Amino acid sequence: MQKNNSLRIALISVIGVTAVFIATGWMAYAIGWIGFKGSDAQSADERLKAEKAKHSDEDITLICEANYTMPGDDLDAPPKVYKEMMAAGLDYKNKAGWYQGVFSISESRKGAMVVKGSRATVSRPAMFERFGTMVTGEQFTLDRSTGAFLQSLTIKDGRKIEIVKGYCGKMTKAPF
Repeated sequence: MQKNNSLRIALISVIGVTAVFIATGWMAYAIGWIGFKGSDAQSADERLKAEKAKHSDEDITLICEANYTMPGDDLDAPPKVYKEMMAAGLDYKNKAGWYQGVFSISESRKGAMVVKGSRATVSRPAMFERFGTMVTGEQFTLDRSTGAFLQSLTIKDGRKIEIVKGYCGKMTKAPF
């Protein structure tokens, strides 16, 4: 009788461990942690290339929460700091971008866009006087993996003044 109970317990243990192993493997497969090579399977590199291609020629419009740090009449004056919502856009097909703000790169006069990884940099030359000096360029960067937005102005002596920092997003959270 003692051998029968020991054998029964061992058999139930083996069946239980096998069931847990199969369930764990199925969950890992369903989540995408493991995969089986086949005609329909994609490697991680192929999925990454497909994801990049999906973003490569799309036109996206974003809403941004921005923190402005505006210098006063000259660059040495204390800055005026405030928050504002604004819109921004990236056009991957035409390699252009825009944003609405105080020193906007508008939809009608878009800036040229350069993409490095998930980071898009949009810039255009400028020629106007502000803060007691000549502004020679305006640019912004948007990191699609985090949603971080940074807008700056280049002044005639080559310095960059950061004017706007914030975060942008579509209807879903970053990465977008």
